[in-house]
Amino acid sequence: MTLLLLALLGHGFFWIGLVNRLHALPLRRRRIKQLTLAMFAAAALIPVGLGWRCWDEGSCGLGRMPWPVIAYLAVCWAVAAVTLVRFVAMRLMQRRPAVVRFHQRRRAAIDPALPRVPDAEWRHHFLTRLPRNEILQLEESWWTLDVPRLAPALDGLSILHLSDFHFFGRVGKAYFREVVRVANQLRPDLVCITGDLVDRSRCLDWIADTLGRLSARCGVYYVLGNHDVRVDVARLRQILQGHGLVDVGSRWIRFEINGSPLALAGDERPWFDDWGPNDESPADPALKIVLAHTPDRLAWARRQHADLMLAGHTHGGQIRIPPLGAIFAPTRSGVKHSSGVFYAPPTILHVTRGVSGDVPLRWNCRPEIALLQLRVSAVSARP
Repeated sequence: MTLLLLALLGHGFFWIGLVNRLHALPLRRRRIKQLTLAMFAAAALIPVGLGWRCWDEGSCGLGRMPWPVIAYLAVCWAVAAVTLVRFVAMRLMQRRPAVVRFHQRRRAAIDPALPRVPDAEWRHHFLTRLPRNEILQLEESWWTLDVPRLAPALDGLSILHLSDFHFFGRVGKAYFREVVRVANQLRPDLVCITGDLVDRSRCLDWIADTLGRLSARCGVYYVLGNHDVRVDVARLRQILQGHGLVDVGSRWIRFEINGSPLALAGDERPWFDDWGPNDESPADPALKIVLAHTPDRLAWARRQHADLMLAGHTHGGQIRIPPLGAIFAPTRSGVKHSSGVFYAPPTILHVTRGVSGDVPLRWNCRPEIALLQLRVSAVSARP
């Protein structure tokens, strides 16, 4: 029985891992949904079929099972063993990267009167009312990061990182207006948005009252994500540009802050691939920042010698199970970069849990806006 339970655990890990990696691929939405449903069906039916066979024959002895079943069980045992060892190793070896000087979180002050306002813009999907659902419990997250190559003129530069708004209609527009109000109160130098802004065309009109009101001393910059392909992308970019947001998708831009040159790039791959034959970054700016929707683009950012990369896409796992943490994260590396700060020299990676989600469910994983303050490193940063 113990072996069968271990096989069941490995079976779950195996199919969850496949779903995670499927959602990292640049496939059409319909194909992703079809394959996801097929995988969930397989994950559900295989144990049922095996249990039925055991009940029908009155025994689950391994010696009486056909070799394909034995082979699949062996794969499940191996997956369970490797995954459990990895989870334990991640928890035991997990430590704050040396580049993190300070980190703090607190609940954002969303106007408590809004849910009582009889406003159509505050209507939410019924799932938002499930017990312990945190989808509307926005959190502010502050990070102070030591950036090894940061120029003294940029010491203290603040970047507000936002991602994954998912304007769909399942969370009312009034909530996002509050997110923007709270964000503007932080008075960042830069606002950087890393994709998945609009899921439905009828919500393009929301931009004027929400994203269009974001403000920062040195500008608001964005890239798009995989959900943004569900609307007219050209129109989406045009609307964002009309409200002053700067599109950095598939290009480098260079400007100065406090007299120091800064280079900012957007990497929207694998869903958009408009880079020319030469995607190399400008030479020797004081600071290089890459915006990407998925943390899978970290290797590219490192090749560009980026000092900082910002990404979303994972929603922090959206549902986190103590003590395992995130289970679902749609990346090639699974849950390794589900949320937080990571250091892969020379690049510091920040992955935000995002503001919302197309499925309005979050447990043990509040939505967030993150304010990053960059500081000149007093010592050489270690991984």
